Amino acid sequence: MTAPPRAAQTALLAALAVLAAGCASGGPALRARAAAAPPVCGSPVVIGHRGAPFNAPENTMASFETALDQGADWLETDVQTTRDGVPVLMHDPTVDRTTDGKGAVADLTAAQIAALRVTVGPGAAQPVPTLAELLERLSGSGATLLMEIKWQRPEDVARIARIAAGSRAHVVLYSFSADHLRQAHAVAPALPVVLIQSGGIAEDPKDLRLDGIALDTGLATAARIAAERRAGREVYVWTLDGEEAWQLMTARDADGLITDTPGPARRWVDGNCRTERRAGPRGH
Repeated sequence: MTAPPRAAQTALLAALAVLAAGCASGGPALRARAAAAPPVCGSPVVIGHRGAPFNAPENTMASFETALDQGADWLETDVQTTRDGVPVLMHDPTVDRTTDGKGAVADLTAAQIAALRVTVGPGAAQPVPTLAELLERLSGSGATLLMEIKWQRPEDVARIARIAAGSRAHVVLYSFSADHLRQAHAVAPALPVVLIQSGGIAEDPKDLRLDGIALDTGLATAARIAAERRAGREVYVWTLDGEEAWQLMTARDADGLITDTPGPARRWVDGNCRTERRAGPRGH
């Protein structure tokens, strides 16, 4: 092979030196492009599912306080009604899985529920909160409560909705039951309503105007989310507990991430999304 002329060789070496220096430092052009790169998503709200159940017993005040401390925008909870008509925060229709007691919530009095302790989850056992306790804690705060009305009697649904509407907390009603939402809306028309749908339960809201829809991950396709957004409904997806799920659903433009891990979700959203928060239905 014939060597190149000395002048050409010198120029080539100089160019290589500049290129090497740029690569070693990341390159000013590359750094500028990275700094100017847009965020990968909008600004979904982080919703603590039953609070922060990986850090404290689920659906307890300790769990809700932890979720707020970790930066959750919203809290999610489940409401059942006791035999004497007191709404309490419990996911299951019975207390068997989550507490040190036995029996159906609907068969126990508020005093009997108050004597129980929630034992499922990390940390010390905790009392079962009433709905009124959580609403009082959130009254006047910036946090929104996404409140699931579990399957129960129409009079209990109406009572729950009236209590929520009479508080100073921001509350969004949601349920798998379109009838429950219709009953709640009749007594609390100012509260937004959201229908929950999964692969197993997907009721038709018919004439009920929805402010949003909560979808499990199997239903939350890009096409479905886009269709709901075009219809004027916000979309909340459950339950999303890892970076891959957060990235996928924010790429599909979901409005809310319902998660058991609000702290990590908050950090991921803050690191990857725009800083302004979406207000939620009707400004909540």
